[in-house]
Amino acid sequence: MTKDDIEWLIIELIAQDNEQAAADLLEELSAAGEHLPVDSLLAAEVLARVEEQCGVSLPTDAETAKALRSVKSFAEAVWNLLPKDQGKEATA
Repeated sequence: MTKDDIEWLIIELIAQDNEQAAADLLEELSAAGEHLPVDSLLAAEVLARVEEQCGVSLPTDAETAKALRSVKSFAEAVWNLLPKDQGKEATA
């Protein structure tokens, strides 16, 4: 799983919760900035599902809260917790 895969998973889950097409949400987030800023409450709502699907558990701390401010930082936090044998070298 790459960071791009995780970013897309986050976008899909947020879009599902908003009853919106993932491509439309991506377009909106891209227009808001290159890091795909998102309401951290929306990201928090999908946190458990992302953790479950990626097999990780993000700590409940200020760093995680900060990471939930954008799709890219959220994906980076999840990706950094993946086992090294899942291809840390696949830096997407």
